[in-house]
Amino acid sequence: MVITGISGFVGGHVVSLFLKDEQYKVIGTVRDKDNEAKMAELKAAFGADFDRIELRNADLLDDQSMERAIEGATYLIHIASPCYYTNKTQEELVKPAVDGTLSALKAAHKHGVKRVVITSSLSAVSVGNDPIPEYFTEESWSPVDKLQDVAIAYSLSKTLSEKAAWDYQTSLGEQAFELISICPALVVGPSFVVGGGNFHSGNFLTKLMKGEMGKTGGLIRPLVEVSNVALAHYNAIKIPEARN
Repeated sequence: MVITGISGFVGGHVVSLFLKDEQYKVIGTVRDKDNEAKMAELKAAFGADFDRIELRNADLLDDQSMERAIEGATYLIHIASPCYYTNKTQEELVKPAVDGTLSALKAAHKHGVKRVVITSSLSAVSVGNDPIPEYFTEESWSPVDKLQDVAIAYSLSKTLSEKAAWDYQTSLGEQAFELISICPALVVGPSFVVGGGNFHSGNFLTKLMKGEMGKTGGLIRPLVEVSNVALAHYNAIKIPEARN
């Protein structure tokens, strides 16, 4: 079991859940496992369970590092992707999201991974729809032509990366791995990393409570608790009918 981005807000909770199931050996990717400060945070977060995680370096823009990280896996949960709204360009979010997803999936196919779960977002489904449908289904997508403002590049990155994932899986035909996408809303809840960490939804809520969000703070934003997001990832691996 390889889980990418385990030092992130969602990643830590997903790893913690799988560590409770002795059926799985957990391999987690980080940007630099020799970063002593970052590893100290993870050690404090996971406690005695930290030694049960095999750490591997992975760079979303380095295909070879992704191949090495995913080698030997039966299952892959791809969570790693940039998540912030302080970007100056679309490219800084879109390129690592799309290229990183495709790199992970190509490595999964090369190494014979059985099932892949990707962490997408509600913003890949529900931004810019006019009219707003009564129900969102697996056929629903945020219209790319309405996601060109640099301020919503995150929504564009998630839409394009999930589309790329499904297109790639389809292109494999009968040789394809099983694929599941998880599309959470704004994820809230306690940070897994001791000390609170630094993550988008936490920063958003902090600014909202301080009155620093301006007009953006008046938007209606659906929320989902992080433990439920982690459980969705866990069930996506465990439940056979979740495939595709």
